[in-house]
Amino acid sequence: MFRVLIADDHAEDRELLKMEIQRSLESLASDLRITEASNVRQALSRLTSQVFDLLTLDIEFDRLNEGLEVLPEIFESYPTLNIIIISGKLDKTEVSERLFRFTKDNVLKGKRWARHFDVLDKKDDKTEALRRAYTFAVQRQEGMDQIKDLFLLAESYLEKNMVEKCVEVYEKIQRLAPGERESGENIRIVRGGISVTQAREYFRSGERAVAALVLGHALESHMKEYIRAVLGKDVPQLANSLRELADNRRISGKRLMVLRQMYTLRNKAIHYPTTITEGDFVLGQRYLDAIEDNGA
Repeated sequence: MFRVLIADDHAEDRELLKMEIQRSLESLASDLRITEASNVRQALSRLTSQVFDLLTLDIEFDRLNEGLEVLPEIFESYPTLNIIIISGKLDKTEVSERLFRFTKDNVLKGKRWARHFDVLDKKDDKTEALRRAYTFAVQRQEGMDQIKDLFLLAESYLEKNMVEKCVEVYEKIQRLAPGERESGENIRIVRGGISVTQAREYFRSGERAVAALVLGHALESHMKEYIRAVLGKDVPQLANSLRELADNRRISGKRLMVLRQMYTLRNKAIHYPTTITEGDFVLGQRYLDAIEDNGA
């Protein structure tokens, strides 16, 4: 059984989407159950009283962006629910950037639940996204609770800085749910393997908010690694680390200036992701090359 909740305040749009879902999944889902909600309150009530595999959520209800406003609550309350956002007015990049307030922690702290998430325009062909959501749900269904627990376990290892243990758990998730992308991305992030180049690839594919956060994480990871090597210890706050480096004069003024510039760009990427441009990725790589240059 595959259970879908369509949340949209226009009856015609709900009916069209229902037809698209049935057409897209007719060869895959032998038992397809579709429930409708005409407003946000009704959608939340349906989610509370029933279990769904997929939610399609319109952005605009009676109030502009009402669907976006409720999304953080849905993410928090139903961490494994597959979600497709439907927008008739905002483009995908705009929607992704507006979702930044609750994707920030997901990207930087590894708290990216095993879910399919997509943003589509009402005019888009939704076949591929619907089939991906279905495949993801089926692959995960048998081990859903186990996968959720494994993500929590991975986070606990990460908080204790037990990186290899964390990676082992993410690898187990990949074995349980082949094709699950978040654990693979998290492996690269926690191992420090994520690079400015990879961040720029996210940017060029249209995922600007994620690109900015990954850029910030890459810069922060390299700064911490470099400062740890110089000071011989971990200093929790980067700002404090820079002050200590300035006080003990263990590095040149030129290199200290580069670290401060990296710190400024790191803050911009993390706190103001929508302001990041293509040139910031070039700058970020230049800063990394500068601190790795033994002659600097």
